[in-house]
Amino acid sequence: MGRNKDLSDFDKGQIVMARRLGQSISQTAGLVGCSRCAVVSTYKKWIKEGQPVNRRQGHGRPRLIDARAERRVAHLVQSNKKATVAEIAEQFNAGFDQQVSEHTVHRSLLRMGLRRRRRIRVPRLTPLYHQNSLQWAYEYQHWTTEQWKKVAWSGESQFRLHHKDNQVRVHRLTGEEMAQACTVEGQAGGGSVTLWAIFCWETIGPCIHVDTTLPRTTYLNTVADQVHTFMAKLFPDGSGLFQQDNVPCQKAKIGQEFFEEHENEFKPLPWPPNAPDLNPFEHLWDVLEKLVQSMETVPKNLQDLNDKLLTFWYQIPEDTFKGLVETMPQRVRAVLAAEEEQLQY
Repeated sequence: MGRNKDLSDFDKGQIVMARRLGQSISQTAGLVGCSRCAVVSTYKKWIKEGQPVNRRQGHGRPRLIDARAERRVAHLVQSNKKATVAEIAEQFNAGFDQQVSEHTVHRSLLRMGLRRRRRIRVPRLTPLYHQNSLQWAYEYQHWTTEQWKKVAWSGESQFRLHHKDNQVRVHRLTGEEMAQACTVEGQAGGGSVTLWAIFCWETIGPCIHVDTTLPRTTYLNTVADQVHTFMAKLFPDGSGLFQQDNVPCQKAKIGQEFFEEHENEFKPLPWPPNAPDLNPFEHLWDVLEKLVQSMETVPKNLQDLNDKLLTFWYQIPEDTFKGLVETMPQRVRAVLAAEEEQLQY
């Protein structure tokens, strides 16, 4: 995909809204997975004609929120990403004779690619962390999807028992997960369950409960047993790569000895620390949390929460985790595009 005519109507809508929300040409191209020329031509068509897609004339009732009105909606969202649909509709209707319903506003937001999602918690990033991520992206910018399919991804995450924690939802485009307005710094508190899991393009791997207060030797042994079994089963020829989540125990001497012991069976994938925008596992944890929150009855205690998390883990659809692995080339391009944009200013 790259030429304007190869883009779907949804892709064109994504381009228009990303540009209207302040995304650069390079960032937008990375988001949609097309060329910069396609971004420029699509956006020019929208500015000139007010509609980035080809619509048959004279069919169907005109939209209450047309292209011009969508620009107003985008401005309202940009000024306050935390606003609810009701608040956006109220602000949109202010001063206008023709009123639109919350349902109409909601449909317009979905059509524009703006969905209400939780803000992602990210660590405080230093210039050194940024430089490490950029250097890593340059090294792996030419990797194909087939190469990324050889990687087994691991991750660790905490899940809180109670969700009434002032967690704020924001309207954001796909690809805006790590934008400043869509993230919140720090770690969540309260009673929680900590899980460690592994997956690759081919299958979901084991998911186990871990106690972060365990001695690092005990923790590593627990995780290492899972890694060795998983890699031997999926990559018996030794071609697999293991992405570790850079927790302290894995970077310790005992962790390095584990990889040296199994270097003929699989190799660790070099990974920059504190790079949530690159790690597809962040989104998989988000999927798991949503599955639990969608239940009619909330977990009663930490054991109940742990049991439900493990049950839902193995019910994650195949196209979900496969799709996340297939986004890796796009994620790497986005890091490089952001750096290119910064250099232009």
